[in-house]
Amino acid sequence: MFFHQRLVPGLAAYTYLVGDEKTHRCAVIDPTRDIEDLIDVATKKGLRITDILETHVHADFVSGAVELKARLGGEPVIHCSGLGGREWTPLYADRVVSNGDEIDLGSIRLQALHTPGHTPEHVSWQLFDDSRSKETPWLVFTGDFVFIGDVGRPDLLGKEQLHGLARQLYTSVFQTAAGLPDYTEIYPSHGAGSLCGKAIGSRGSSTWGFERHFSPAFQQRPEREWIEERLAGMPESPPYFARMKKINREGPKVLGKTLPGHEALDPRDVADTGKNALVVDLRTEEEFAREHVPGSMNLPLHPNLSTWAGWSLPPDVPLVLLPPASEDVPAIAAHLVRVGFDSIRGHLAGGLAAWKKEGLPTTSLTILSPTELARRLEEPGDTVELVDVRTEAEWQRGHLEGARNVPLHRIAAAASTLPRDKTIAVVCGTGYRSSIAASLLQRDGIEDVLHLRGGMAAWGATPAACSARTPS
Repeated sequence: MFFHQRLVPGLAAYTYLVGDEKTHRCAVIDPTRDIEDLIDVATKKGLRITDILETHVHADFVSGAVELKARLGGEPVIHCSGLGGREWTPLYADRVVSNGDEIDLGSIRLQALHTPGHTPEHVSWQLFDDSRSKETPWLVFTGDFVFIGDVGRPDLLGKEQLHGLARQLYTSVFQTAAGLPDYTEIYPSHGAGSLCGKAIGSRGSSTWGFERHFSPAFQQRPEREWIEERLAGMPESPPYFARMKKINREGPKVLGKTLPGHEALDPRDVADTGKNALVVDLRTEEEFAREHVPGSMNLPLHPNLSTWAGWSLPPDVPLVLLPPASEDVPAIAAHLVRVGFDSIRGHLAGGLAAWKKEGLPTTSLTILSPTELARRLEEPGDTVELVDVRTEAEWQRGHLEGARNVPLHRIAAAASTLPRDKTIAVVCGTGYRSSIAASLLQRDGIEDVLHLRGGMAAWGATPAACSARTPS
């Protein structure tokens, strides 16, 4: 059997390739939208991708099934669950599968096992190697049903479906999966860092036996008590998840081999385009603060760029990229298309230096160290409005006295409620999110805005700052 596990770090997402080395047939499970390396892996191993399998309608990234099929000339068959009804059956499915349906690659077989709870249609794919055992699955691709140390969250479809999904999840864990042997391996669709679960472990695999013995989610309680434990402390669901669900049901557009954003745009063209597009500056917080294109948004290039783009970028506005360097454009585009930002008109050729050479205007943004901000806060008069853009859970664990909590994804909507006669000082955990938020506020017309260098981590490590205004 051929087996390959690929991790997309920013999304903590796993994609799998499994194949029969005698028939040379290969299946891909839960692909993200950047699919070239999957094709390369299969090609180098002499395998032909004949089947694409989805475990469920994903909420945190755009499925790459349609893109992969198109890239391979339409040959692979896309298999999607129909067990959640028409509402949760992707329109692009070539084959709508039911519980127990199989895909035969040769001696390797994949069988659908209905495991609802995270979503109503969710299936796990059991892998059988008939050369070893025709009755016992060697491993199971559990999608977002079972993670390492956790199970998928049942609250992503809203309060109306929460109770029903939670009960289904309980049944899937303690009844449906009960018949799987302890030694059968588990391969989930996500690792640590994904918001599809509450406490996902960092390892890429486990066994049913180990999870039954040591995962808190597998310690059986009365149903109501177990559900309450699973939901307690659940992180906030990102607002862009609903948009991903819609895209993944209807089917994303095909991008082709060359991702958007590759077109080099003249500074004057960007200046004209900027009236109807958003310039996204992917340089560091410090570089952006020193000088940037007026009205641009800072979204520093980071391994978690896909996630932060989903949280903060407006979904229906064309984008122009200002990358740290032109060679970063393909990686940036991959991050963005993974979460459905396809309307990328191009990138600013020559970066900010070319912009300035054309005599086009720039502006700046103030960053204060913890000590400098502490001094500002001690000045007489109520002249500073502290805005903390971390999540509510982070806020509850400790925040600056007098600060107002406005999570990052709500900052644009909250801009009109902020005072215009005060300095708006934005705070986050490390300075990354506060730079995004400060740039959005500046874009909205708030001129007197600054943010804290290093965030709460730096504040807590600065005794002089801590003594000035201790986190409460």
